Amino acid sequence: MGKELTIPVGAVVERRRIDNPWADWAWKPVAALADPPPSASWRVLKAEGDVTQFFAGCADLTLHRKLVEAYRINLAGDEPMLWIVLADADAEAETDPDQPYVLHMVTASPYDAQDYLDSGDGIVEAVPMPEAIVARLVAFVKAHPEEEVFKKRKRDRVDVEEHKFGNQPIFLRNDRPVK
Repeated sequence: MGKELTIPVGAVVERRRIDNPWADWAWKPVAALADPPPSASWRVLKAEGDVTQFFAGCADLTLHRKLVEAYRINLAGDEPMLWIVLADADAEAETDPDQPYVLHMVTASPYDAQDYLDSGDGIVEAVPMPEAIVARLVAFVKAHPEEEVFKKRKRDRVDVEEHKFGNQPIFLRNDRPVK
């Protein structure tokens, strides 16, 4: 297995009407699809009353061997998760006003998800990882064992007297009084 593995993942986003003076809708990623359909983004999957679920599109889940520690932490939890990141739709781009977000990325690293949460931009939500992706993630982690722990090298003892430039000062002090 190579240094990277890319898995296509689909995202399902839910829009729910809320009673709020500043917003009409609450948006939340609710599911990830291991085998996403080759259909257009923001297709309605289910609509019931004030709740609508959309297929938000596909994103590539790229696993890097340098992030194996983060994947181990994810797999060690009660349930492995994927984090779906929705970014604000560009106001200048031609987007549907009913979809104020675009699918930015999907990650299996809790560290990457925390970075996006700290930025405060868009929406980041954890969803259960589909079994097919769990199996591929476990295989990837097994193929990349833990790296060696960094060991700080101790410095050699230095003899300070040996490294002096000379016994005389660089500038000789003049004993003449200053006028």
